[in-house]
Amino acid sequence: MSPADNRHDDLVFLDASNGWLVNTRGEVWGTKDGGETWQQLAQLPSGVFLRCVGFASLSRGWAGNINFTAGTSTSDNALWETPDGGRTWSNISTRISGTPVVGMCGMRVLSPQVVVGVGRWCGPPVFVKSADGGKTWTSRSLSPLTGGLVDVSFFNEHDGFAVGGLGDGPTDAEQRASRTVILATTDGGETWQTRYTSTSVGQRAWKIHFASDRVGYVTTEGASPEGVVVKTTDGGATWRPVPVSAARSFEGVAFVDPDRGWVASGDTLFSTTDGGASWKPLLFGSSINRMRVVDDSLVYACGDRVYRWRR
Repeated sequence: MSPADNRHDDLVFLDASNGWLVNTRGEVWGTKDGGETWQQLAQLPSGVFLRCVGFASLSRGWAGNINFTAGTSTSDNALWETPDGGRTWSNISTRISGTPVVGMCGMRVLSPQVVVGVGRWCGPPVFVKSADGGKTWTSRSLSPLTGGLVDVSFFNEHDGFAVGGLGDGPTDAEQRASRTVILATTDGGETWQTRYTSTSVGQRAWKIHFASDRVGYVTTEGASPEGVVVKTTDGGATWRPVPVSAARSFEGVAFVDPDRGWVASGDTLFSTTDGGASWKPLLFGSSINRMRVVDDSLVYACGDRVYRWRR
């Protein structure tokens, strides 16, 4: 993984013009012209390491703090909210009831009312949800199904997935014992089931993206990476590893249709046009942690800088 202070970790777009970008320096940036220009909107307090972001409208949004400096009992600095398009932010972690939330890594805004998130990659593993536009939040532990959670994706307000590492944790021994895990829910996160666990150790799931209601991809990375992504062709019921490049870690992922897409390794993007049967290194794209598909002709990615693909 690239040094945390040298990359932008997440970005989100409401449409082709309006987007936001966050990083682990606690900076929030915004664009109103499709990424042609960016303006720094806010600087959060020292020690706030923003890993994920989501917006429900041009004004209201949320960001998750990975909380690198926290111990496993610190749960008062994980979730932040803006009412004015990212210019001012408030710590709303006290609105979360349920399992203590130490930090967050992944977030999705499903509707103006429903927001979901997960964290942290090194644990404790929690699923966080608001069903009233951010006024109140609940959290639940997903241990022992997993040791850490990195990303989340939902088809609708009921059916979704959370990905991370089974056995993962903050120590080197835990990370070398971790297995890629994919969890699924059919009741909006009330209950979860394991859909995939890797046979190999030393890796975790990192990002998840569905190219259609049937085809989805999950990237993997870790201390002993296999160099694979994990793919489903049946809507997430079953998954299988797909080789990309041996012994590499992969983070960001995006597909504009079931066959054409990209995954990000530390120093390059890899592209496929045949659903992962073959991959080509593009020899550009550094430290890309997140990719977002606006539509089938527009994709954004963030890492050492912001990248844009247009058909």
